Amino acid sequence: MEKYLEQYKNINKQFEKIISQSLQGANLRIHAKAAVFTEDYELWIKLAKDSYEEDIYKQALEQYKAMLLFWNMGLYKYAFIALRGYFELTLFAIQLSTCELDYRMWKNGELDLYWSDITDCNKGIFSPQFVKAFQPSFVETSKLMINMAKCVYRECSEYIHSNYITSEFLPEETSFNQQVFEDISNKTETINKVITFGFTTRYLEKIIKQGKLQCFENSIMVNIGNIPCISEIYK
Repeated sequence: MEKYLEQYKNINKQFEKIISQSLQGANLRIHAKAAVFTEDYELWIKLAKDSYEEDIYKQALEQYKAMLLFWNMGLYKYAFIALRGYFELTLFAIQLSTCELDYRMWKNGELDLYWSDITDCNKGIFSPQFVKAFQPSFVETSKLMINMAKCVYRECSEYIHSNYITSEFLPEETSFNQQVFEDISNKTETINKVITFGFTTRYLEKIIKQGKLQCFENSIMVNIGNIPCISEIYK
């Protein structure tokens, strides 16, 4: 038993070393920026307070926090699993926020989460029909967002399903890898951009009605402020 215990003590030392490498130099700023997004996300949760989708957003945020930890520890495949789970659960909650019936069916186990439904070109949350119902001026940009969403989701899935190209990219043993670290950073930034656009599309009207535009300015502008239809909001 002593030998067994020592084995796990050594693992702990290994993770300590990887975390130290992960948070050196520019990587510290990269990871801290991703961690700050938890505060932005919590703002959106507060906006959705007492709604039926609130709990789903909370579950998604827990997956994001797990991703931040796995990313630091060099557990890159699990970081991608948590990142993709956070992404699809958030967008699914945005979709369910418009239909309580679907939410109740999902809660009762009678409706499943399908990525193809979330990103459906005719009825998904980035479709012209959906976006036009909430923010008509966002319709053109939504075409870009749906492509970004599909692309980054597929790229995360390649890591999860151990496709050849990604299995060759991941280190064979748990260790720090700068290339993979940066790839997670890039995908996280893209995903948070898409999520912020989705939240803004769905809830901008509510933000304006509640007089909270200023509260969300930093979150919106930092993540998607370079998009013309978004920058118009804060002119």
